[in-house]
Parts: sequence; C-alpha cells; structure tokens
Amino acid sequence: MMTRNLCGGVMRRLWVVFSLLIWAGLCVGCERAETLITQTTPTPSVLSQWAIAAEASSQFGFPDWSATRLTGAPAVNACADDSRAWASARGNGVEWLRLTYAQPVYATEVRIYQTLGRGAIFRVSLVNEEGAAQRIWEGEDTDRTCPGVLIVSVPQTAERIVGVRIDLDESRTGFWNQIDAVELIGVR
Repeated sequence: MMTRNLCGGVMRRLWVVFSLLIWAGLCVGCERAETLITQTTPTPSVLSQWAIAAEASSQFGFPDWSATRLTGAPAVNACADDSRAWASARGNGVEWLRLTYAQPVYATEVRIYQTLGRGAIFRVSLVNEEGAAQRIWEGEDTDRTCPGVLIVSVPQTAERIVGVRIDLDESRTGFWNQIDAVELIGVR
C-alpha cells in the first residue's frame, strides 16, 4: 500500500512538473510570436530629390547658364532665355549632362525641367553607385510645351542609383535647350 501511495505521489509530482514545462513552453512561444509581430520590416519610403552636383560637356557662361544651375529645385517658371538655367556653349551640337544626388535610391522616375528649346534630349541614363550608366530612355522629346517637363518613368531599379546622365543633340532643334533642374525619384 505504501508503494502504491509513493508511486501515486511521484506520478502526481511528475504530472505537475510536466504540466509546468508545457505551460512554460507555451509562454515562451507566446513571447516569440509577440516579438515577431513587433519586429516588422519598415515600409520603403519614396524620395524625391534634386541634384546636389552637376557636370556638363560645355556651358554658355559661369555662373550664369553653367552646370551649377542644374542643381537644386527649379528656379525658372517661364519659357524664356534665363541665366538661372543651364545652356550649352554653342547651342547646335551634341552635349551631355551628369547629375549627382545625395541619397542613393532604387529609381522609378526622372523629371527634366526644360525652360527653352525643347526637343534636343535624345537619351537618359541612370548611374549606379559603381559609376556604371544604364540607358532608360532613348528617343525624341516631341512635347513642345514650354516650360515643360520630360518625365521618364521606369520599373523600380534593382541597383541603387546616385546619378543621372542626359544626352542632347541641339542640332535637332537648331537652338539652345535650357534645363533648369533634374529630379530623381525612387525608393530608399
């Protein structure tokens, strides 16, 4: 009889210990589930930014009509020959612009703010962090709205982008193509 009571007591104790272990495991699981729920991935944010630096194959003057005029937000809101926008030295040849941005992004769009002589842009490329350029648009800007914005939209890039290159052929228009600003839009 004593053996039976001893066995029964041991079994009850084992059952209590076993129950406590199960509850402890469930509680740890609850804490993990709670932790996983609170540690969500942040939603990517869209960033619209203006160039912080610019280079050009040529420029009409300095500081007026120079590549530095391509940096920052647009300053010209009229269709006019305005020294606050970039202009090439000759106004009738092939030119290039290269713009640099502060924040690398997975690009989705480039907006080129033109203030005079639209129609010369024939190619737009994105520049990644290693300096390699990838063409995203080639053609003819047929919209003659002045001032106007050439918008080039692309599927979100796989690489982070830090620059934009614009190629122009002003012999297409026979006149200067003045550009005030270039906006890069993408996801951080």
